Amino acid sequence: MRINRLDLTRYGKFTDKHIDFGPVEPGRPDLHIIYGPNEAGKSTALSAFLDLLFGVESRSRYDFLHPYSTMRIGAALEIGGFARELVRIKKPQNSLLGPGDQPIGEHLILGELGGVERDVYCAMFSLDDDTLEEGGESILASKGDLGQLLFSASTGLAALSQTLVELRLQADGLFKLRARSSEIGDLKSRLSDLKERKEQIDTLATHYRQMVETKERSLAHYDEAMADRTRTQLRLEEVKNLLTALPRLSELRHIRDILAELQDVPEAPPSWANELPVLHQEDIELAVKRETAKASMAELEKGLNAIAVDEIALTVGQRMDAIGELHARYVTAERDLPDRRLQLTEVDREIANILRLLERPEEDEPSSLMLGSRISGSIRDLVERRSGIDATLQNAKREAKEANRRLIELQSKLSSEAAASTNGKAIAALARELSALRENDHASRRRVAERSRVELLGTLAQQMSELRPWGESLDQVRQMRVPAPSELESWKSALSKAEAEIDRHSDDSGRLTSEQRRLRAELDAVKNSTGVVDDHEAATSRSAREAAWAKHREALDQSTAAAFEIELRKDDLITSARLGHMGDLAKLNQTCQRLAVAEAELERSAELLNAAKSKREVIRANILESARKMAPAVSGEITLGGLEAWLRRREMALATAALLRQAEGDLRQAEADGSAAQNRLSAALSAAAVPHDHSDSCEALLATAQSAVDLEVEHKNLREQLERCEREEASRRSALETASADEARWDASWAQVCRSCWLGAGGTIPSLMTVKEVMDRLAELGPAAQRQAGLADRIAKMEDDQAAFSRELAVMAAELGLERPAESALSLWALMSARVEEARSKKAEKESMQLALKDQSLKSRDLEAEIEICERRKSEMTQLFGVTSLQEVEKKLRMIEQKIDSRRRCHIIEREIREALPIQDMADVEQMLDAADRHALEAEQVELRARFEDQDRRVRELFTAYSKASDEVDAVDGDNAVAALEEQRRTVLLEIEDKAFSYFRLRAGIVAAEQALRLYRDKHRSSMMLRASAAFQVISRGAYRGLATQPDKDTEVLIGIGADGSSKLAQEMSKGTRFQLYLALRVAGYHEFAQSRTSVPFIADDIMETFDDFRAEEAFRLFADMAKVGQVIYLTHHQHLCDIARRVCPNARIHELAAPLVQERRAA
Repeated sequence: MRINRLDLTRYGKFTDKHIDFGPVEPGRPDLHIIYGPNEAGKSTALSAFLDLLFGVESRSRYDFLHPYSTMRIGAALEIGGFARELVRIKKPQNSLLGPGDQPIGEHLILGELGGVERDVYCAMFSLDDDTLEEGGESILASKGDLGQLLFSASTGLAALSQTLVELRLQADGLFKLRARSSEIGDLKSRLSDLKERKEQIDTLATHYRQMVETKERSLAHYDEAMADRTRTQLRLEEVKNLLTALPRLSELRHIRDILAELQDVPEAPPSWANELPVLHQEDIELAVKRETAKASMAELEKGLNAIAVDEIALTVGQRMDAIGELHARYVTAERDLPDRRLQLTEVDREIANILRLLERPEEDEPSSLMLGSRISGSIRDLVERRSGIDATLQNAKREAKEANRRLIELQSKLSSEAAASTNGKAIAALARELSALRENDHASRRRVAERSRVELLGTLAQQMSELRPWGESLDQVRQMRVPAPSELESWKSALSKAEAEIDRHSDDSGRLTSEQRRLRAELDAVKNSTGVVDDHEAATSRSAREAAWAKHREALDQSTAAAFEIELRKDDLITSARLGHMGDLAKLNQTCQRLAVAEAELERSAELLNAAKSKREVIRANILESARKMAPAVSGEITLGGLEAWLRRREMALATAALLRQAEGDLRQAEADGSAAQNRLSAALSAAAVPHDHSDSCEALLATAQSAVDLEVEHKNLREQLERCEREEASRRSALETASADEARWDASWAQVCRSCWLGAGGTIPSLMTVKEVMDRLAELGPAAQRQAGLADRIAKMEDDQAAFSRELAVMAAELGLERPAESALSLWALMSARVEEARSKKAEKESMQLALKDQSLKSRDLEAEIEICERRKSEMTQLFGVTSLQEVEKKLRMIEQKIDSRRRCHIIEREIREALPIQDMADVEQMLDAADRHALEAEQVELRARFEDQDRRVRELFTAYSKASDEVDAVDGDNAVAALEEQRRTVLLEIEDKAFSYFRLRAGIVAAEQALRLYRDKHRSSMMLRASAAFQVISRGAYRGLATQPDKDTEVLIGIGADGSSKLAQEMSKGTRFQLYLALRVAGYHEFAQSRTSVPFIADDIMETFDDFRAEEAFRLFADMAKVGQVIYLTHHQHLCDIARRVCPNARIHELAAPLVQERRAA
């Protein structure tokens, strides 16, 4: 992508501004410098370019002159090798426009950018002080595309580093020391939990039988207590209902007495209670309305008889309405006629004054002086052309004189310097050789190779010292027969398995020893606490008894009988004890069996442990033997880890030696390239006949060649300027002749036009100024004559309107018997209008009173109908109750309401009593309640409440005991639960073993991969790192010889290598040097980007504020190199940076923002 032109149509401070970068010139760097003072709009132009690519930001700060709706940016872009005219406006959608302002897709630009978004583009290719620093910190933190390129080799090691981080997290998830949670830690916790659960439910059969009996006994006690509490609760509710029903019965009997008193009151419709207040109010209101209506009727009839209407005045009024428009014109004429007559007088004086200025005061028809449209048009055209002809003639004379002067000066200057001219072809060849030598990087390659060689020599010496005493020399180390990686891996795997077996068998031995001691202690505890004899002792006792019996049966004497009795009693005691403690005896036998099994497993575990240790010693011996074959100097014991570490150091030393050989080859090649370039430059100087010393240094030859090329360029420029001046002088001379001819033709046309009208009637041709003055006066004369005619016609019409109005007014006044007053017709009109208005007012008043009288009559009839309806309703209510007034009716209705309420309350109380007591017949209920003793019931209620509380407390206690016994029985769950828990425990142990093996494999693999990754990065540092090192060396003018990386925890950090071999982190550098490092990283990143994608414009906004002039010069040299692969634009307000850019890159194009229109000037 390239920008050929940027149109700042309406954006920020700019209106219709254009920056024309022009087409790219093949073979020349595409470097542009935009120069302008502060506030000239450089940053605005940069923001406009970004908004063109990615869209105007939603809250743009460049709307202070042009609002959002009018903002517009345009550009001519080269996209995919084709020129495209694009426009960007401020819209949320469809803001990118093509030809004809038609919307086009954003993919046109984003596809060319390779998917780079605005933030990434600003960080990589659009720089100011802020983005330069922030993006540089991001790169050093290995973030973003450039950061990954910088710290990785070119084979995707960034993804491998991320994979190692994920593997490390996976290993930490398996096990991490002092971590809150891990898979192995969780399994260990589960193992402890299973052990506790097993111990809780591992119960003897006798104990289990006792627990079941306790549970059944608790359930029976609980059921019995629950039945007692239920009976007490039922009786308590019955007593409570009786005590509640007694007062309700008294209330019921009182309500029945009230109903008996109201028995004779007749029933009335329920709606009467609401109708009665309304009816009473209507009765009063209707009586008042009847009296008011009678008074209104009498007053209206009296007023109607008193009104008299003037019919003649009403008839005249109609005629006066018909001439209302004529009256309005009369009034207008009375007001306007004096002004119109005065205006006509002023117009007459104005026309007379114009005729006097035209020197024709006696002219009777001023309109005859007006010129036709053809003549006046010709005169105006000639007047307008004359100013252009005069200006063109003056400019042509001045420019011809100036062109002749410049031509003479250049001819004189070129003739004085002709002797110093040289062979142009030889100088052109010298310029090409000079450019090639400047582009040659042999000097930087030589410096880099020298520094790399010194650094690698030191590194190799250090690495060789770490390989002693096994390897004394590099050749010896290189020729060693080292174990193959597969052999090392097999040793590692076998040793790991042996160590795992030793650890497992050691753990088993410890566990089984503890189990053996625990079982023996448990066996001794049972024997000591219960005195139970085990099967072995019981069998011994029984054998002793049988032997004593055999002896006694043979001898049948007193001594054998006594001995047999002793043995018999002893055996009986043992048998009785065993029969009395069958549960303990079963536990004792079980413990003995488990003890025998544990002792056998312990013996087997010891055998396996010794076998695993022997296998480990065999592996170690094989490792030592292989190491001694590799290096006879190996002595003492050596571990596999130590051997692997030494082999890794050996590989690093061999890699360093290979790099050293490569650096030495690069150094020789750079020196040869430099010598060849110097010889070519010396030969080119000799061919151009430029004096020089062949023994001079390359820098001196460069300076001599540059001076010769500059001199030839200056001569060439002078010759080109002379040719341009000659062409310009001829062009100016021709322009002067053309302007003179145009003046002669104008004079002839002017004379012809003046003779065709009264202006040239006297035979003389008036001057241009005279005719212009006459035309101005004629322009005033035409409107004045039109105003004169219009005012005269208007005055005549107004006088006619006044005469007609006066005639009509006199006729109507005679009919009314009025005489016309002397002052004016308007006074008579006022008198007649007052008479007519009075007649019309009285007529309207009479008609209004007639309507009111009719309306009042209708209202009276309606009122009488309402009164009749009200009387009928009153009569209906009073006749029902046998009373004479509505107040008495109201009393009767209140008695009915009381009667209805008493019935309702009576029904409610009866229903409540029947619901509380089990008897439905009300007579039986009343008989039972009459027989009840309230005091006895209250005493019984108190007693029942106390008894219920005691029984409820006992039920709760019994339920708690039953629940506890039931939980204990349920927790045992038979022998199958213990076996299931043991099976789960063994499964967890296997899972722990599997997780542990996985953890060891992950850890070993991570360590091996990290070491291999570090070795690979040392060998194959990315190409961006090499470019960044070279760029930083150039921009720092050799103060730093390159860049390197070193590991830091899980990542790598960038360090700068000074010329003296010292190293500095980026944070330790000065601000200017750090900014130069950030710029070097961007330069390297731009080249990396351009290698794999289409190049995009690189823009920098005054990022060299902290650079000195020398480093600024090197920075522009890097920009010129970047401009060979893509467009580079630098914005600045420093004039000396423009001079540096011209010196470094003579083909750089400089654009100025200071002038109203942006201009381009090519550097000399």
